[in-house]
Amino acid sequence: MTRQPRKQRNRTERAPLHERHEQVKAPLSDDLREEFGQRSVRVNAGDTVEVMRGDFAGEEGEVMDVDLKSATLHVEDIVLEKADGEDVVRPLDASNVRVSFLDRSDDRREARLEGDSE
Repeated sequence: MTRQPRKQRNRTERAPLHERHEQVKAPLSDDLREEFGQRSVRVNAGDTVEVMRGDFAGEEGEVMDVDLKSATLHVEDIVLEKADGEDVVRPLDASNVRVSFLDRSDDRREARLEGDSE
């Protein structure tokens, strides 16, 4: 792996879709980290996250959409107002949020979290 920032930025930007799943991982809250024995998890729609950095730090909301193309999250109630008064969802980087509740409706995700990969 190169140490040059320019090449790292290019590799991140040009990564194929299956590698972008790694770019939308967010750290878990302390109780979830203890329960599952993992530090971070891929964020899915339906998870509840707390914003840790930026103008919306401290706010909590449910993830509405995960955009793998730009590696961003769209969180409910995190909106900006445009000049014409319209509200637009503010995209957030996954590294700036902390997962406080996991949506466990997907059986494959549940098995992956529990460590039953056999």
